[in-house]
Amino acid sequence: MKKIYILSFLLVAAIANVGAQVVSARVIQTNYSSVDPDGPGPAFPATGTVTYRVELISTAPILADGIGIVVAFQTANLMATPTSTLTRVGPLAAAVNWFVTADNPIGNNIIGGPFSYGGQPFNRRAVFAFNQQAGIPNCPVPTVWTPFIEVTYWTLGVGIPQGGYVTIEPGTTVPQNVISSDGGFTAYEFLSPFLNSPTALGGVLPVQFTKFETKCTNTGTLISWATAQEINSSSFEIERSTNGSNWTNIGKIAAAGNSTSEKAYQQVDLNGGNAFYRIKQIDKDGGFVYTAVERANCSSKNISTLIYPVPAYDVLNVVIKSDRAVRTQLQVYDIHGKLVKTLDANVQNGNNNFRINLNGLAAGDYVIRSNDATLELNKIFTIAR
Repeated sequence: MKKIYILSFLLVAAIANVGAQVVSARVIQTNYSSVDPDGPGPAFPATGTVTYRVELISTAPILADGIGIVVAFQTANLMATPTSTLTRVGPLAAAVNWFVTADNPIGNNIIGGPFSYGGQPFNRRAVFAFNQQAGIPNCPVPTVWTPFIEVTYWTLGVGIPQGGYVTIEPGTTVPQNVISSDGGFTAYEFLSPFLNSPTALGGVLPVQFTKFETKCTNTGTLISWATAQEINSSSFEIERSTNGSNWTNIGKIAAAGNSTSEKAYQQVDLNGGNAFYRIKQIDKDGGFVYTAVERANCSSKNISTLIYPVPAYDVLNVVIKSDRAVRTQLQVYDIHGKLVKTLDANVQNGNNNFRINLNGLAAGDYVIRSNDATLELNKIFTIAR
């Protein structure tokens, strides 16, 4: 019988890439009701019920014969139901000879807690663990977000979010032979990129996000988001991280305040690169929530070009502002696509000014280009005589 061990305090190790593959986990709300589940009376001070789902993703397809998940929550806002409501879904529901080896939705107090994640205090952690009792590993962890378990709790809070916040904790480590694609010779750790982006449970938040995405552009990473509703919303802060744990504020944008129509927002990260992004939405009363985390790997191309005068006469000036050295050739073509002028250009870091002699060229329209793909120069200009 294979055993699974849960190590809840390896915060540093939890963000390490073990082997060539990494498993990440996130939690999302799937259902909420504000109806008191235990009816009138003081038996339990419940205010509603909420169901959350834990989803997993891997950087490459793997097969698992053991999975452990630790969810931190707030007992001031959330309590386990009188009977367990743990449900296996997705690949875990279809897995053969799998058993629950740790079902602890009531949770244990966090020793030394409460811990603060994303500005929210957490004092309890729930443990859910599963492993295969016989046979070969047969539970896949796919390369897209896939549901594995769902759990229903009772909410205790009166204000939104009535269930408080939950987050997947790092350090949920699986030992040798537990999650492996090579016959059990490699172990993998769950990463927790959403550790400091807690998920709100219970009710509708004052700001409803309809979109949050990242896109690579010539100048870096474009972060875009949209809202369908805003109530007393003050601002949005854009945060960036290179490891999913330590976050830096890279911009702040004023919110609409109060709106019932879709509002769109954008921010550019000129640094680009391989990074995580999240949005911190701040209310006018100082309250705040985080979006989920988006990841992008964008190489910034901080190169800009300008030509003058327009129209040109005997000389065309080409100004190139670059954040790197580039060796290129500036090429002038006529309207028939014939190459009529060339100039070798050694672009240095900073501002560069190149002069192209236009003597001997007839009046008309021309195109100037660069033969280096990283220097996006493709401009039409006119020669006047």
